[in-house]
Amino acid sequence: MARFRQPLKWFVLVVLVAYAGVGGYLYLFQERMVFRAGKPVTATPADWGMPFEEVRFASEGLSLNGWWLPGEPGRPLLLFLHGNTSVLSGLRAHIELFRRLGVEQFLFDYRGYGHSAGSPSEAGVYADALAAREYLTGTRGVDPGRIVYYGHSLGGGAATWLAMRHPPAALILEGSFTSIPDVGAGRYPFLPIRWMSRIFFNNLDRMPGIEVPLLILHSRDDKTIPFRHAEALLAASASRKKELLPTRGTHNTSVSQGGKEVEEGLRRFLDGNK
Repeated sequence: MARFRQPLKWFVLVVLVAYAGVGGYLYLFQERMVFRAGKPVTATPADWGMPFEEVRFASEGLSLNGWWLPGEPGRPLLLFLHGNTSVLSGLRAHIELFRRLGVEQFLFDYRGYGHSAGSPSEAGVYADALAAREYLTGTRGVDPGRIVYYGHSLGGGAATWLAMRHPPAALILEGSFTSIPDVGAGRYPFLPIRWMSRIFFNNLDRMPGIEVPLLILHSRDDKTIPFRHAEALLAASASRKKELLPTRGTHNTSVSQGGKEVEEGLRRFLDGNK
């Protein structure tokens, strides 16, 4: 047995070093893993045959880039809060869908994303969402009663935070999660992720405080954010009018692959909550 002890000690040491290394990397670089801003590209709605206005607005002294697209008279305005790897030019599928629905649209890049200044953070994303709403209600004079928040993935964290402070006409969450620590714990069950997390976006804790009409879109095939997150959010919601619409496709293609079911579900929800 003695001849096996030394190799066993080395094996245990290697495992411990690897464990500490993975844990240390995740702890130190979690911002890089959560906020993975895509590179800005030059495509705009004009390239897709749609009128739009490119705008700049301020958030805590930072200049952010946004797009405003007109809609049909009397339709809601969607304030779109995108996911952690998106930039404006990558949102064509959503923009074209919203165009077919006839809604007015406002989409923007968080700080550090696309052509927006600064570096992203959880607090920064919240501040940017608030600044976007203030731009709409202040600079553009939009009636707050017309605004629907639409949060995709990480954008759901911004949407629920904003809804707690400034309730919208309705709330739509697509492919969102209960919290970042819950997502991390699911991916790395061998690590104390909840103890290590500095980024939270805790949607689940906010749901009991949000009473506006709620629609959750989530693909059953989503490998990035499992479908159970959507079920938990729906169960925790205090809204008397709430719906979970299962879709299909990957985390980032549930709208483009969801087809008419998604479009008709969104239209029905928006028409019922004018």
